[in-house]
Amino acid sequence: MAPESSTASTDRHATALLPVPFWILVVGFTLCRSGCVVVPFLSLYLVRHQHVSAADAAQITAAFGGGWLIGPVVAGWCADRIGRRHTLLLTLSAVAATYLTLPHLETMPALSTAACAVGLLFDGPRPAVFALVADLVPPGDRSRGYARIYWASNFGAGVAGGLGIMLADHHITALFYVAAASNLAFAATVLICRIGTGPHEQPHRGPTVGRRGYSALLRDGPFLALNGLSLLYLCVYQQVLFGLPVAMNHDGLSPSAVGIISLINAIGVVAFQPLLQPWIGTRAPLVVSAAGAGILGVGMGGNLAAQQSLLGYGIAAAVWTLGEVLFFSTVMTVVERLAPIDARGRYAGVWASMMGLSALIAPLISAAALHTGGPALIWTASLILGTLAAAGLLTLNRHITETSRTRHPADPASVHV
Repeated sequence: MAPESSTASTDRHATALLPVPFWILVVGFTLCRSGCVVVPFLSLYLVRHQHVSAADAAQITAAFGGGWLIGPVVAGWCADRIGRRHTLLLTLSAVAATYLTLPHLETMPALSTAACAVGLLFDGPRPAVFALVADLVPPGDRSRGYARIYWASNFGAGVAGGLGIMLADHHITALFYVAAASNLAFAATVLICRIGTGPHEQPHRGPTVGRRGYSALLRDGPFLALNGLSLLYLCVYQQVLFGLPVAMNHDGLSPSAVGIISLINAIGVVAFQPLLQPWIGTRAPLVVSAAGAGILGVGMGGNLAAQQSLLGYGIAAAVWTLGEVLFFSTVMTVVERLAPIDARGRYAGVWASMMGLSALIAPLISAAALHTGGPALIWTASLILGTLAAAGLLTLNRHITETSRTRHPADPASVHV
């Protein structure tokens, strides 16, 4: 194992050599994520501006989660079959149109339909972006490439948090127009800079495409296990969007307080990720992901002591942000290494659909917990689920390591998934 100082130097050198189209992609994705101001405030918008009940708000956000479950799977298929570029343009323009429509809707069916459409489309660029990282970046630098994408997206989230703080209390509907503009800005970047048009940026169309559809993916045991354990993690992580705003509102804190927590989270990611990357780069990705799951659970459990205190929620946010950084900096490296070259978009899409499934489950968990035992039950369940996810990821790492050693005894590097 190389010393950390040497690793850090190597990391800086490798980053400098990442290709220009990759950095253009990073800039565009940052623009897109800087407009992700609607999702964290959706439940508050529904309760405060549309005056729906907490139960109705939970149903509408569950519709959003249902769309999120399906959208990345479809987008992943599109990224492999019709191309990264066309997938980006389609999803970005469609979700912008949906954001512009949603503030004018009032009835439950209309709001539910629009929320489902947002869920279906807003994360649609992710499979194409992740597939483009593998297309554009040499294999040895891809883990750094994914880390840079994650860092940049959270820099955008920091901008979104700042906008949320300024607008949520008195101009919450303006968030929808900000979100639409940011997605259109990414679409313009794709068009002007011709993202996805290079010879190595097109979906592979060799003879294996027809044989490696979703049926083959669904027989990939390690990948399915990774998805299941990711779902446990994400059901905890999604409480940031669904349980935390409602719990803070329950404690009498203002909507801008939610924006402050989002800003703390984004600043924490921007600060932690570069500092931790040299350490992350020397460890097995699944081990780092497991550490992230455990720390996320502890941080969410820390909200038990934070009730009615913005300072307490902020300290807990710093802890669970560390868990977020460790998990998301490494999990896509595992997905990419498990994926066949001709199915990168589909693998990324199926994994991203776990985000949607967790968004479908998480508001139901938070609503049931609030009804049964209050916010304390949300945070207790989060601690338990985070611990289970960490234990499962460590077990999966052991299984893959042992299997790889059996199949490739002469190649020690093959065990590091």
